[in-house]
Amino acid sequence: MKTKSQLLLVLPVLILFGCQSPQKGYVVNSDVTISDQAVVLTYNEVNEYLAEEIGSKKIVVLDAGGNFLPSQCDDLDKDGQWDELAFLIDLEAGVPQTVYFNAVSADKIPDFPKRTNIRFGYKEVPYAEVTNEERLKTTDSPSISAIFQMEGPAWENDLVGFRNYYDARNGIDIFGKATTDMALDSAGIRGQNYHELDDWGMDILKVGNSLGAGAIGLRVDDEVYRVGSSDRGTYEFITEGPVRAMLKLNYFGVPVAGRTYDIEHQISIYADDHFYRSEVTVDGLHGDEQLVTGIVNMHQKESFTLQESGIQIIGSHGAQAYLGENLGMALLVPEDELIQSWKAPEEGDGIVETHMVSLRFDNHGTAEYYFFSGWEYQDEGFKTKEYFQQHVVAAANKLANR
Repeated sequence: MKTKSQLLLVLPVLILFGCQSPQKGYVVNSDVTISDQAVVLTYNEVNEYLAEEIGSKKIVVLDAGGNFLPSQCDDLDKDGQWDELAFLIDLEAGVPQTVYFNAVSADKIPDFPKRTNIRFGYKEVPYAEVTNEERLKTTDSPSISAIFQMEGPAWENDLVGFRNYYDARNGIDIFGKATTDMALDSAGIRGQNYHELDDWGMDILKVGNSLGAGAIGLRVDDEVYRVGSSDRGTYEFITEGPVRAMLKLNYFGVPVAGRTYDIEHQISIYADDHFYRSEVTVDGLHGDEQLVTGIVNMHQKESFTLQESGIQIIGSHGAQAYLGENLGMALLVPEDELIQSWKAPEEGDGIVETHMVSLRFDNHGTAEYYFFSGWEYQDEGFKTKEYFQQHVVAAANKLANR
């Protein structure tokens, strides 16, 4: 996607860390007003704006008035050196903003509120975080729920949460949130029942044998295969913080149409988004495969389509949450990746009760999509389809400005 950011040479400025030598300011711009726009830059890109090499230091981001912007430096490949800087900024349509970077020691990083979180824990005391467990091969919910809190890894921000069933079902579910606090660390343990409405929210989706909230499959010769069973499946925590949280799900030896594939599903969620982001990479493609994802359609709500800023939107809205309340769900797909959308059968073997979407892979074997959820108990506006669609369109504009 085309970035709206650009370089601008500015005069020396006085920043909280003292007088700096003349430096470049990074200019962020948008055609539409956006709150909490996430900007992500690589280590090398940031280094271009500093008079000295970053080395092992971290980065703080300041606006033109010298105010800190929420930011985090993420070590994506776990080699001990951060790879990407992510920060949040509020943008007014047509009004460029210049920000400045400073390299500091880790103890000089401000304590920003944590607005994203990942939780993958054991069900029993001491509720430790899961690190090296392989994906279970069962499809029996009672078996996995006795081992893992929330049946698998979960991710959340200040608006919404999701979880993955860490077994051969490999479904994705939604947690509706009624608080901006990080809530999932304590969901489903110490007597808490996330299937019942609590002060923080609850599990709001019935998934069954659908693709739920954006689970994945592969399509070969018009037949769709769920990505779930594999020789081995793993989970990797990447990062969490004030801007974004990221995790990775790996599947080795996935059987599809007499072939096997290795698949990487990287999931991220950013502060103030009603959606999570997916990047799926498949090793061993023959060239005739399509990535498939979808939206559960257990309540048989008709889908709608919209297009905005190079993003194709496929969504549904209505009384389809767990307690019968209104819930809107949508897939946002780059329009050059979208191949087809259709409806799965209501019953039978395989994937059912799903609004299906197929995507093409790029030359690197990668496809990306975004899954949006709007729950009326989080925001009463989501009672109406019109309000939901307005927010999905705003999300598309946000993605176009990254």
